[in-house]
Amino acid sequence: MAIVTMTSTDNAKKDLVGAVISLPTPTKSDYELDIPLLKQSVSWLIDQGLVRGRGVIMVGGGLGEGYFLTREEHEKLVAAAVDAANDRVPIMTGIFEASTKEAMSRAKMASDNGIEFLQINPPHYMKPVNDEVFTHLQMINGVSELGLMVYNTPWAAMGFEIRPPLIQRLLELDHVTGLKWTSFDPNNWIDVLRQFNDKVNIIDNSSMTDIAYQLGAKGYITLLGALAPRSELQLLDLLEAKKWAEFVKESGRLSAWRKVLGSAEELNYDGVGEGSISKAVFEAAGKDFGPPLQPQRRIGKKTIEIIRNILEENGMFSVLEVKNLG
Repeated sequence: MAIVTMTSTDNAKKDLVGAVISLPTPTKSDYELDIPLLKQSVSWLIDQGLVRGRGVIMVGGGLGEGYFLTREEHEKLVAAAVDAANDRVPIMTGIFEASTKEAMSRAKMASDNGIEFLQINPPHYMKPVNDEVFTHLQMINGVSELGLMVYNTPWAAMGFEIRPPLIQRLLELDHVTGLKWTSFDPNNWIDVLRQFNDKVNIIDNSSMTDIAYQLGAKGYITLLGALAPRSELQLLDLLEAKKWAEFVKESGRLSAWRKVLGSAEELNYDGVGEGSISKAVFEAAGKDFGPPLQPQRRIGKKTIEIIRNILEENGMFSVLEVKNLG
């Protein structure tokens, strides 16, 4: 009888599942990282039930302002998150470099500090081509044993889309474990889920998580989970139980905070990063994570009050758990 040996990628796939919480990066008033608050937040999420097999914590992702971290700051963030997690939940970080050499250096740094997963997006300044994206991932794949989650970012790469032929090539790389997935092309979104859900862990990054799960997704990205992890894990239970209608209803209620976008001139997707919005929502919810890293704008107090009122009007303070953060 043949003996089946589990590869490192197989083991990584078991852990790259569930609610992938993109945690904002806490900062002090002088824009220095607030490492004690980061560690407190990671430990609190774990205490609320976000443990291995139920989700992943991502630090230095897009919502975590990974684009704006110096290498020294990035290492401090990774080391602190790994230390606080103490192997109870996988930790992931984002790498947003256009330079493959710098991306490789950060990948090795993250590996040396005990992280488990890297989120890698296509390098961009102008629109990349498939060979460039493959080379970038291939070289990062060669410098560590970390699981790689490939991130499709057409909004940042002049409309470049990861499509099935490139995914087929990327799957030749032995550490490609996941695909953070949304697409501007509905056909591409569906085709990739259908063709590759049994070959790579697809982590939904759209607003159609129930459909993504029905097509084989294994997890999804969430900001709300950083403020209401128990509520988020209840949503995960509904997905795993295939209670699609209940999930849609409950997730619609819990996603009411999204109504803040467009509610004031400052609240939109304009700007160089997502830290402005994520930290504004956190502050309005009662958890001040400090100013966004420069040059991102900080949302003004008047607009924070608008957000707070919208959260209250939509019943969000009944589910937000920030009071437990201490």
